[in-house]
Amino acid sequence: MNHQPNNYENYSLDDFVIDPYFKEWVLFSSPIHDEFWNNWKDDNLSKVEIVEEARELILRLERLKLEMNSDESRSVWNAIQENIKQPETSIISSKRKRKIWTYTSAAASIILALLAWYWYELPKEIEYQTAFGETKEIILPDSSTVILNSNSKLNFVDNWEGQSAREIWIEGEAFFSVVHKVNDQPFKVLSSQNIAIEVLGTEFNVYNRSQETEVVLASGLVILSYPLKNKEGKIVMNPGDLIEFKESTFQRKRVNATLYTSWKDKVFNLDETSLKEIIKMAKNNYGIEIDIQDEEMLKQTASGSMPLGDAANFMEHVSKIFNIEIVNEHNKYLIK
Repeated sequence: MNHQPNNYENYSLDDFVIDPYFKEWVLFSSPIHDEFWNNWKDDNLSKVEIVEEARELILRLERLKLEMNSDESRSVWNAIQENIKQPETSIISSKRKRKIWTYTSAAASIILALLAWYWYELPKEIEYQTAFGETKEIILPDSSTVILNSNSKLNFVDNWEGQSAREIWIEGEAFFSVVHKVNDQPFKVLSSQNIAIEVLGTEFNVYNRSQETEVVLASGLVILSYPLKNKEGKIVMNPGDLIEFKESTFQRKRVNATLYTSWKDKVFNLDETSLKEIIKMAKNNYGIEIDIQDEEMLKQTASGSMPLGDAANFMEHVSKIFNIEIVNEHNKYLIK
């Protein structure tokens, strides 16, 4: 998260609780955080009790946030409001009333401020997932857009302000259209093979399934980082480049990018595409079982385009394009 420590010498309890760097230490501790705060407590023994109190309060608020749903939090708020509106039933001097009201208001304000900060300011992990045969368009916090393909998952932390980079994790396939930030904040997509795709503003497609990562650049500039023994490798991509990572090796090709991105427009473009590749895509995107009687048929290729609908519609078009018989038996497709 990359927040920086402040001068904590005059911090009160509530100052610690709402401080971003202190919050990081409590919730996302790292060796750097531990070293800083242990040294700071050694140098400020009079503040140790307040620090521990603030730490416990943050952890309690975190548990409360996890345990309460939106309806429950709304009920708590309504109860507070009703409690404030209730008239006094005992006889208390006006001076004492004012004193109690001052303390109560201050406490309520701090608690409500902390809850509001916690629920709305604490970075949250956001996840989107698509079912078989489903695509989804997502608007990211920076106004970049993602079209998530079928049977895919995307994760990110929603608070990108002040971060060194905008980071996304992808499983499956997605098309990214990235907005360039005026501060040149990089945009990174990370795959399960520790491949990092870094851009400033561009359009590209990422395919990440079954220990295979494939990146196709439609426009702009992309830098790929990938793990090597004792170091990190980097590849600069130009529009029309396809980089495929498989079994710790990569291959670069020059391709027509639209062949790999047409799915986002509900169209599947073919350019001497083999039946084997089409069956692989159908299994990944529709979650269907496909058997073939003659393995030689997998070598057949076709060119053209076909609409992307549901699984049955897709397999019907495959049958027509390749002039083959496809039978659906007990939710399993058999190619004869």
